[in-house]
Amino acid sequence: MGLKRAHTDAEIEALAAKFRESWSEGQVIRSWLRNHSAELRKLVRDEDWSWTNVGKALSLAGVQFKTNRGWTGENVRRAVDLATKAKKVRAEKIQAPMPPSIGHSFVPAAPAPSRPAGEPEFKIIQRGPGSNVTSNRNGGE
Repeated sequence: MGLKRAHTDAEIEALAAKFRESWSEGQVIRSWLRNHSAELRKLVRDEDWSWTNVGKALSLAGVQFKTNRGWTGENVRRAVDLATKAKKVRAEKIQAPMPPSIGHSFVPAAPAPSRPAGEPEFKIIQRGPGSNVTSNRNGGE
């Protein structure tokens, strides 16, 4: 990958102003990154921005985790990748079933034990005299 152009402070501030328009305090950062991932990647790929300068703009805009630590180029890139990968992985798991593991045989689950006719599915537990749920929750006090 070639070197990226050094952006001026004014250009970084202009990008930060653009980010401020879509960011609100308390918003979930991963969702914001997922929603803006195409835009962030386009800045780096097509518009000659470095991840470091994108991170500076995000920090100036206040787009950050609750730790309030500024962005570095590497953690912006990773955060964008993680934000988009998580959604993709979830979609793949739903669409394609996992193949059986090699070397492990499939063992079907044991059938549920049958109950006599007329027997309820669940039985009510009878407590002894003086016992109640509240005293058990509080450690017997």
